[in-house]
Amino acid sequence: MVDSAQKLSVPTARSFNWKRLRTSKTWQRSLRLAVSYGFLLIGAAFMLFPMLWMFSASLKPPWQIFTDPPIWIPQRWETVQAGTTNRELLLYRVEHEDVQQNVIRLGSRRYTTILRADADLPLLSVPTDQLSDAVAQDVDGITFNVRQWTPPGAETREVVALARGEGDTLLVAALEAVQRAAVRLPLDVVNSGARANIELEGAEFRGRELAIDGTLTAVIPLGPESDLAVVGTPEIAAAARIVPGAMLLDAGEAVVGETELRLSRLDGDTADYIVIARDAWHPVIDELELDAAGFIATSDQLGARVEGLVNDVAIPVALYTPPGANETAFDVVILVSGTTRSLVIPVNSATTLRLAEVGGLTSARGDVIERIPFRVQDGFSEGELTTSVALVGEPRDMALIVPRSTVDDAFDVAPAQLERTMHPELRFDGYRAALETKVGDTYFPTFFRNSFALVLLNAIGHVFSCVVVAYAFARLRAPGKSFWFMVLLSTMMLPFPVTLVPMYEIFRDLGMINTLFPLFLRSFFGNAFLIFMLRQFFANIPRELEEAARIDGANVLQIIWNVFVPLSRAAIAAVIIFTFWWTWNSFLEPLIYLNSPELFPVSLGLNFFKDQYGTIYYDRMIAASVLSMLPMIGIFFFAQRYFIEGIQLTGLKG
Repeated sequence: MVDSAQKLSVPTARSFNWKRLRTSKTWQRSLRLAVSYGFLLIGAAFMLFPMLWMFSASLKPPWQIFTDPPIWIPQRWETVQAGTTNRELLLYRVEHEDVQQNVIRLGSRRYTTILRADADLPLLSVPTDQLSDAVAQDVDGITFNVRQWTPPGAETREVVALARGEGDTLLVAALEAVQRAAVRLPLDVVNSGARANIELEGAEFRGRELAIDGTLTAVIPLGPESDLAVVGTPEIAAAARIVPGAMLLDAGEAVVGETELRLSRLDGDTADYIVIARDAWHPVIDELELDAAGFIATSDQLGARVEGLVNDVAIPVALYTPPGANETAFDVVILVSGTTRSLVIPVNSATTLRLAEVGGLTSARGDVIERIPFRVQDGFSEGELTTSVALVGEPRDMALIVPRSTVDDAFDVAPAQLERTMHPELRFDGYRAALETKVGDTYFPTFFRNSFALVLLNAIGHVFSCVVVAYAFARLRAPGKSFWFMVLLSTMMLPFPVTLVPMYEIFRDLGMINTLFPLFLRSFFGNAFLIFMLRQFFANIPRELEEAARIDGANVLQIIWNVFVPLSRAAIAAVIIFTFWWTWNSFLEPLIYLNSPELFPVSLGLNFFKDQYGTIYYDRMIAASVLSMLPMIGIFFFAQRYFIEGIQLTGLKG
């Protein structure tokens, strides 16, 4: 028989396995790996999150970039074109009569809650210290300012305050009673009623007299006021068109579907219309077409100016008589009018003349043709097309209207109930617009061309100069070689501003300011860090290979080219990667030496792009930033093996 002490000393299978697991080297190694990878993943998340955010934001439309709550996956807000115009109406999704449907906004109406004075409504005088603050609450589609009333020794009740009582009291009524007598009406309808003094339960109220269900009824406005969106089916947009706002005449209000809308009529037209939007629009024409066909005409070459329609745009037109006697006169559009000279274009050549909303032309820059000034909007997006347009003529008040006959099922809905009709979509419009947006007098691809040219020239200069100098320090015998090598290394300790001013004066005296020469010429004279790195690598190459080449009759240059360069591909790849990195990210030197935008590299061009459009076109700015990062990311991923190998081998001792 085993006593209890012996039983306690015998380990169970479970405790034995756990102890063995804890002392297992495999388990300990797995735990170390798990902890290491955990910290690596956490660190990588902090590093990668800004980059992933930039990639995601570059694929979004501008309004999605800074939304709250954020939209992580790029979405496309579905739209419907407004007739034959270049205006697109946003689609919303809303539940109406238990059915989900897509709608467009037709306008908005402001409503308020009123109380019928003929209702049987018991009033109570309640001290204000027993009432809570009013909170807007929606009850069966009607909004009330509800308060919590806590009488002494009784349960809390929901009430609505109607007026002030005597002293520090309020006249209130139970929410249930107010709800039965309340009606929600448009604010303008309530304000249109005649003023009336109303007595209710011995208390006097200021109200209105309105026609409700054909009967003149006294009502008491309660509030609160609320905005409701008027929506309709997307098919309405097919009949939309743009007309001058001055042509609209008020035609009163009418019941449209389940709501009321204000109607308008056009001068000389008996049909009723509904105004969807009213904004300022401006005539524009593609800058390329203006540069190709536009010219300057003097006042004596132009006939009488008349208002004409060109592509449905009302704009001044005149007969132009060329100076040559045998040339035929033709009609021209007067784009920019001057006192003695005007900028014009033949009517037949003005194929891109159209109207654009002023809201999309807020960053227009100044331009000039033969001293005739005008404005140009770069990066103007219209659907999937992005181009530069010139602002011509004068802005005008335009209205987007639809016939009343096409709107039969409009209804009101709270704005909070409108959900954007969206679907996931990667949007590359920001990249295309960034590449097509004019920056100064050039475009973003020019910055890439300059940067790649500088990278190539600097890489060639560093490879040739650093390889030769590194070989000399690693292999050649010369008095004082170690001293001069220390002098070379000491140049790395000099701050960049110390050498900046002397280098600027040298290039200025050589007449190289505002050229690319200062940005690559110095690479052909070596780089202290790259020479040191290659020298360490060359010192590890066996001397027997060099001596065998000498026996075969090779000179120094042949030894470098046929022996050292093939064996140093990893180190040379590291030199090229470092050169690419430094040149691509260089900002201060191009800023100092360059003045013309057509010479800017990517780093300086991106800053120039930010100064011009950074607070307007966020999507293009982020897309341009991503494009500037891609070459660096690509070269590291494709050449990381050579880069890491070259760095490791240069640290070995020979």
